[in-house]
Amino acid sequence: MNTLTRITTALVCMATPLLALAQPGAMQSLPGVDDLWEAASIPERRMEGLWDEHVTIRNCKTGAALMTLRATNLFIRGGALTATNAAPPMSASPTYGQWWHEGQGINFGAKMRFFRFNPDGSYAGIREISREITLDEDANMLTGTIDAQDYDTNDNLIQVICATETGNRVQSP
Repeated sequence: MNTLTRITTALVCMATPLLALAQPGAMQSLPGVDDLWEAASIPERRMEGLWDEHVTIRNCKTGAALMTLRATNLFIRGGALTATNAAPPMSASPTYGQWWHEGQGINFGAKMRFFRFNPDGSYAGIREISREITLDEDANMLTGTIDAQDYDTNDNLIQVICATETGNRVQSP
């Protein structure tokens, strides 16, 4: 087989799957292809996306608001979660976690954690966060409760934090 024949054969083999995708309806049948309608109609997929949130830290005994901070959360298909907030970046590491659908249509749970640092940059411990989240019917707003625990460098519990959250989905372009 000469070089031109080999190149032509290779190009045909590479193009065949692409030609199949060009057929009407082919993209809808592929697993993993983003389809906004599908995500909105499957309850466990409604949480996916980028969220702009306001978190109100509360007195755990009285519920009184102590302070409010801004946060951004990215709920990734498959249950991964990453988040950040408006705290100085040198005070905490990136936040990572997992989220899941609670099975009641609009209720979700999440667990997250990050490393905390002292003002001098030394390691201060870990914060673990548990969240109960409820979406509105359009899946564009959320509300939730947050329970967090701070642990020192020896994994001793040193503080419990209570909070509530509200959020809006950041719309895709």
